[in-house]
Amino acid sequence: MKPKIRGLISIGLLISWAISALSGIVLFLAPQGQRSGQAILLFGLIKHDWSQLHTWTSFLALGITVLHILIDWKILLALIKHTLNSAL
Repeated sequence: MKPKIRGLISIGLLISWAISALSGIVLFLAPQGQRSGQAILLFGLIKHDWSQLHTWTSFLALGITVLHILIDWKILLALIKHTLNSAL
């Protein structure tokens, strides 16, 4: 069961962070100014739509990341201990 959950979390992270990154790039490259908000930027979406997509997928990605850390907490601690012991 745990490998399936880890796999689903990994896919969720990949998709949510990819959409967040894409929407962030689109917003970064979007024209600025008073009337720029009504221009269709990409895939038929205007600046406001891209902003909403970016916000919600970022929240989703953050939530999935926290879930990922919670599920793999013991592994993460073991990795940190191993890394610190190897460095010393």
